[in-house]
Amino acid sequence: MTGVRHRATTPAGALTDALRRFAVLPRVLVAVDFDGTLAPLVDDPMSARALPGALELLDRLAELPDTWVAIVSGRALAALRELTGAAEPLLLVGSHGVETSYHDQAPAMDDAEAIRYAALEADLNALLRAHPLARLERKPHSLVLHTRGIPPQEAAATLAEGRALAQGRDLQLTPGKDVLELATRHVGKGTALLDLAQARGVDKVLYIGDDVTDEQAFAALGPDHLTVRVGPGETVAQHRVRDETYVVTLLRGLLLLRGQRLP
Repeated sequence: MTGVRHRATTPAGALTDALRRFAVLPRVLVAVDFDGTLAPLVDDPMSARALPGALELLDRLAELPDTWVAIVSGRALAALRELTGAAEPLLLVGSHGVETSYHDQAPAMDDAEAIRYAALEADLNALLRAHPLARLERKPHSLVLHTRGIPPQEAAATLAEGRALAQGRDLQLTPGKDVLELATRHVGKGTALLDLAQARGVDKVLYIGDDVTDEQAFAALGPDHLTVRVGPGETVAQHRVRDETYVVTLLRGLLLLRGQRLP
């Protein structure tokens, strides 16, 4: 992958300089993934909670002039709203961009998609009978196999069978950390962020994330925007921080820098 970086973390000064340049731009979009970025990863997805102070910092950033703030996730919009308690002016992007809080109406399934979804769900339920430790999450336009917390050999077998189920079907397959999402409709975090940036007329996007779909967003955003990877792993992001606690520190620093530009 072109531009892949293996460095553990970005030197603090380099990231601070990048944030300083970002903070003084006239119009910006600050976008942050949820799981593994604002909230530590947990075995039970609905027990995930943002680190103390993280959501309050996003609220305060969203109150600044010409500053838009979005929480971006593969989670369904309803679950993301429940877990964050976020309300305007914070924006939510769920289901990898398929659902958003700022569009009047979520996309509905047509008959053809509904048939594909039902057939996929039936096959995945059969898979779960063979692998009862795995879990299935249902979203409006996708189904997700979860294997976090189960023995590695069982998890690998479950995910391999899930991938096999997708062959020959009109599905978007998205792997992640102990998950496999099979979608009957797909947008992508990067596409959703670029569309939102264009709609709001921003000068630059800051995006922070930790997983495979975030890497896809980093690549879509490219060098014209500011991207930060959380945690280890190959990345095309321009910067890297060690873990979720550093994300809170980053947001606090950005709030201070952006607030200083006000008269």
